[in-house]
Amino acid sequence: MKNRSEQLQSIRPVITIDNSKSTDLELFQSVTLRPILKFQNDLILTLINHHLAEHKIIVKNLTDNKKTERIHEIIKGNLQLKQLLTGVTIALFTEEEMAFYLENKKEVVKRTITMILERICSQLSELNF
Repeated sequence: MKNRSEQLQSIRPVITIDNSKSTDLELFQSVTLRPILKFQNDLILTLINHHLAEHKIIVKNLTDNKKTERIHEIIKGNLQLKQLLTGVTIALFTEEEMAFYLENKKEVVKRTITMILERICSQLSELNF
């Protein structure tokens, strides 16, 4: 029977990136964060759509640039939402990844939120606002 770490890694999508000259944080971002965020993409979009609906945020008439700005404002300005999005990411860390996260928490959270924002803003058509 597989242990938790093996099970978690087996469900992640494989993303091939040249990491030969990467720092530890860049390696963590490529090997851990990118696959988890890709795996959690539908859940992240569902959470964002729920937040938009719950707070009655409507920006249908805005350009994509304005929508992107609004998404950035919403996520960066809402600590609870930011923590929720971080939580759905770190929940899929292995024990080793969690140890790295705890040592580099501030930078990992910063990179996670930046990557989530990029992911959401590249899929504006999937948002119901």
